[in-house]
Amino acid sequence: MKKKGWKTAELRNAMMVTTFFFLWLAIFFGETVEETLAFTLIFSFGILHGANDLEILRRKGWPDRKLKSGRNMLIAYVGFVMLSALLFYLIPMLALVIFISFSAYHFGEQHWITRRGKHLPLQKLLFFTYGLVVLFLLFCAHTGEVTEVILGITGVSVPTIWFGRVLLVSLGLFVVILCTNFFRSQLVRYALREFLLLGLFFLVFNTASLLWAFAIYFVVWHSIPSLADQLRLLYGTISLKSGLQYVKSSAVYWVGALVTLAVAFLVLKDSDFGYLPLFFSFLAAITFPHVLVITRLYGQGENE
Repeated sequence: MKKKGWKTAELRNAMMVTTFFFLWLAIFFGETVEETLAFTLIFSFGILHGANDLEILRRKGWPDRKLKSGRNMLIAYVGFVMLSALLFYLIPMLALVIFISFSAYHFGEQHWITRRGKHLPLQKLLFFTYGLVVLFLLFCAHTGEVTEVILGITGVSVPTIWFGRVLLVSLGLFVVILCTNFFRSQLVRYALREFLLLGLFFLVFNTASLLWAFAIYFVVWHSIPSLADQLRLLYGTISLKSGLQYVKSSAVYWVGALVTLAVAFLVLKDSDFGYLPLFFSFLAAITFPHVLVITRLYGQGENE
């Protein structure tokens, strides 16, 4: 595959305009409206962007040929999700650390995948540190709520000072790797753009509620670009036809994920387990296999 960006200028411009529009909504509307909009976006575009993993594996190759039939793939994939959920039940702190690490790498990979530096092995660390910077910018903007979510999931109260420490270390490593991995001409172009973008995220995260801030980043800056990447790699183009094909092939898993979450909410609605810890635990369970599938997809895309 040629080294050209999958995110077109038009898409980037649309993402920027949408972000400022959503930021305006955060200024003029209350938290209830923000949370309603956040769940709407996450349950639509957010969950949808990870609902086509089985089709990706079918088209791009399941690693184990013995499991390549549709039924076996579904059983294996759902089993992976259930094991991830079980990990949150048995060892919640370890599961949470893995979830944050997987998410950080996944966010960074999707954002930086088309850019090639001098030292390719460093790029994986670049993906990871960039994702950590974004996540801990969000955590530092909402330390109280994030601490409550972590307490609800793990039963452990994490000192808020650790959020700032992880952010500083991650940012320092990201800057070092960025300077090491790119030629000077690339560095000037990338660094200016990326730090302006991180500044925008800082503004959004400190203006919007936790859930709305997460939804803006997760949907606008991750899910929609990821959907565009998947459409190009699976169907060769972004069009109404390819979009409908995508929705058709992912509908069963997408609806199944939403129904599962709805049932979990109904069962646990009267428990002490808050809806945000439940929501993020659910998101983590479906994230683990998705990250592995997309990493495989991008890896094959680079070699085409």
